Amino acid sequence: MKAWRVLSIRARLAVAYAAAMGLVLLAYAVFVAAFVHDRLNAEIAHRLDQEVEIAERSLTVDDAGRLVWHAPHDNHEAYQPLRNVSWLDIHRPDGSLIYRVPEIGVPEMADVIPSFEARTSGFFSLVAPNGAHLRVLQRDIEIAGQKVVARAAFSEDQAEHDLATLFWVMGLSLPLAIALSGLGGYLMAGRALSPIAKMTAQARVINAERLDARLPVDNPGDELGRLATTFNDLFAHLEQSFEQLQRFTADASHELRTPLAVIRSVGEVGLGKHHDEAAYRDIVGTMLEEADRLTLLVESLLTLTRADAGRMALILRPVDLGALAGEVAAHLKVLAEEKNQILIMEPSEPVLVSADIAILRQAVVNILDNAIKYTPSGGQVTLRVARTGSEVALEIADSGPGIPPEHHGKVFDRFYRVDAARNRAEGGFGLGLAIARQAVEIHGGRIEIAGSPDKGSVFRIVLPLLAPHET
Repeated sequence: MKAWRVLSIRARLAVAYAAAMGLVLLAYAVFVAAFVHDRLNAEIAHRLDQEVEIAERSLTVDDAGRLVWHAPHDNHEAYQPLRNVSWLDIHRPDGSLIYRVPEIGVPEMADVIPSFEARTSGFFSLVAPNGAHLRVLQRDIEIAGQKVVARAAFSEDQAEHDLATLFWVMGLSLPLAIALSGLGGYLMAGRALSPIAKMTAQARVINAERLDARLPVDNPGDELGRLATTFNDLFAHLEQSFEQLQRFTADASHELRTPLAVIRSVGEVGLGKHHDEAAYRDIVGTMLEEADRLTLLVESLLTLTRADAGRMALILRPVDLGALAGEVAAHLKVLAEEKNQILIMEPSEPVLVSADIAILRQAVVNILDNAIKYTPSGGQVTLRVARTGSEVALEIADSGPGIPPEHHGKVFDRFYRVDAARNRAEGGFGLGLAIARQAVEIHGGRIEIAGSPDKGSVFRIVLPLLAPHET
């Protein structure tokens, strides 16, 4: 088994192909040998049967009471049994010889023809006194009213010689055929596995600096082509994730650097010269404000990291999504009033979802806070809950400037901003919507976005409706 594992896949395929071909050829050789053996035996039996039937029809009794060969006319060709059989004889039931071909008295037949033995009619094999292997047919027949026993014999030596020759040919050709099939299997396996060699060579050059490289796909329709396509898709996802990680690292570094730079600069100003108490209080207040921003950013990053690692433990229980939305709206209503906005929570029937109330509340807070933040003074933000089949949706619609369609698929990316300058002025990091999406997705839901510029935006949180038996 260890030696088998050491072999390459190409060598394993070649060995397996040769072994399979060897089994097929061996089975074929056994079948051919058995078939030829049966045909030779059948041919011998057929010849012997023909000779006995000819003897039964052709022997007759002459005027002297002797058995003679009957010739229909003078031009009848003489019987030549030696072309088909070794010998043919007729005996009385008591064993006395009546007729034999070749004729009685031929000296060389004494060592060929065995003595008569009473047997049941049928075929049997024996070894003649001279060592010849004979196949004999012994049958009871009736000639001119006399019951006699006919024997016809045929040498099996030629058939055995032919069969032995066949065995030798097969025995010598079978290893050669197996060797050729192994060689052919090795060549075919090499051709079949050549795309893997190309993919291996190309994969070795793919690294963090060359994630844009892809494996060659010779035939997208076969198994290796589909494998290469799957790996290429994986590399594409890795490239995208790596780019997102780089962008995330750069954005996080930038966001962390800004409040740190403010704290440093304010601290240096405070230490540079003497200030009165009010000035020092302003300096410390500014530093605490930036420290709060730093704390919020770190907590947001920690939340996203836990979500990515799957370490956000959910405490699921039935939650009325409409009641949760109303609670969040009441909590953030003061923000809307500061901007002279109208915050409307449309009434709805109770709809239950299975959720961790703290995590789901954070998602609703982030989206509603985002809507209030970008809705101008005097605008309107509306919350509504609607059930559609087996799902329930919480819609948060605002009358702000809206989000261009080309940004719909990116607003949930971390640190992404449609208007970066305005967002920093508002105090955001570009992480709120990313956290909201993570919170909704771990509950088996999704967030959709609609709307267009100058018509406001609609964010829709869609969650599975809690089944009645789960309440």
